Amino acid sequence: MKKKIIISIIVCVVLVIGIIGFIFWNNRTVSTITLDINPSIEINLDRNEKVKNIKALNDDAEEIISDNLKGKSLDDTFEILITNLVEKGYVNKEDNLDVVLYVDGKITNKIVSEKIEFEFGKKEIHTEIITIDNVTKEDENLAKKYNVSPAKIAYIKTIVKENESINVEDLANKSVSELNETKTTGKYCENGYTLEGDWCLKEINRTQALQGNVCPDGYTEYEGKCYEEIKSIETNNYKCSDGFKLINNNCISEEISDALGKCDSGDYDNRYCIKKELIGDAEEFCRLTPATDILMNHRCYGPKPILNGGCAKNDKIINGKCVDLDVYYESNYRCKTGDLESDNKCYRKVKTEPTSYYCDGNGELNGTKCVIKHTEKPQKERTCPSGYTPVDDGSRCLNFNKTASKENGYYCEQENSRLDNKTCIMYEMIEAKSN
Repeated sequence: MKKKIIISIIVCVVLVIGIIGFIFWNNRTVSTITLDINPSIEINLDRNEKVKNIKALNDDAEEIISDNLKGKSLDDTFEILITNLVEKGYVNKEDNLDVVLYVDGKITNKIVSEKIEFEFGKKEIHTEIITIDNVTKEDENLAKKYNVSPAKIAYIKTIVKENESINVEDLANKSVSELNETKTTGKYCENGYTLEGDWCLKEINRTQALQGNVCPDGYTEYEGKCYEEIKSIETNNYKCSDGFKLINNNCISEEISDALGKCDSGDYDNRYCIKKELIGDAEEFCRLTPATDILMNHRCYGPKPILNGGCAKNDKIINGKCVDLDVYYESNYRCKTGDLESDNKCYRKVKTEPTSYYCDGNGELNGTKCVIKHTEKPQKERTCPSGYTPVDDGSRCLNFNKTASKENGYYCEQENSRLDNKTCIMYEMIEAKSN
């Protein structure tokens, strides 16, 4: 009897352990997904691709994670998250959004990417998925330090590798779109600023917009009229700033100057070594009337003729002429050849080629020239569709055949401000940093 009871207990224990083990095995994490937009999110899936848990990796992500996501399918989870992203203002319709994606486990990058693109597409938001294949232990440690995902750190490190003056800390809090712009242009902003083109923006004030006559949505004012406007399209071609040439996917500008020469003797001057050689003493002469003035003791005297057999009372007879010794001017010196120096000697300059050349500063010697190379990242060219004309810096495309009349609306009159609904957001603008 006791033996039967013991066997029954053992069977029960085995069944309980089996059930617990099955539940644990069935509910274990088999896939981990991290998404980085600016909110950074980690999603853990069980073997049925249901959400086991979801984690906010930064403060922004706390706003978009709902409490009721546990146990939901990945499709439902993405739909809720993306709806929250739009409602909280992190993304807008017709945005071009960049997303860093890392997948570890049974589910594949391809499946997750397609689900993300589908859900964003329902909101009319175009997405560019940047997939990360591997993260390191260092990535994980830095991710904890900066409250982002290891995948975002891995992506940032690819940018830092190409731009030596930038470090991970400079980019850790930037959105993925800003990271892509930095990767392309080599420009970045300090924390607290948002990169837009060549500028860093930081909100400093909000004021009520003014009401008046403005161009309707989709139209912009240009030279007093409202024209249909669309954004220019980024091409696969790269361009460089004025003065730069595109060489091996880098924009290069060369600053060329004459190299300096080294001389065994003499001084380097205007591409030659100049050595002085003594010719002899300079010639002393009277400059005013050289043919008649009398030179004595470095003084020049003007002679007078002898009249009535003699000279005036104070004059002396010198060389058959009357000379007033109190009236004179200082003599001068001259060289028939060569250059007159301060010691009244005549020298000639002998030019010789330098024995070698060198560059003073950062220039690189190339023959007898110094070359300083300036490098910047190329930017992709932008173009306008057929029927549209680029204006300003080429970022806007206007259709001059489609005009509209102004209508009652809201506008901002402050400089460096942007209209958001009925609010004018003013920004501090500083030039972006570059490597």
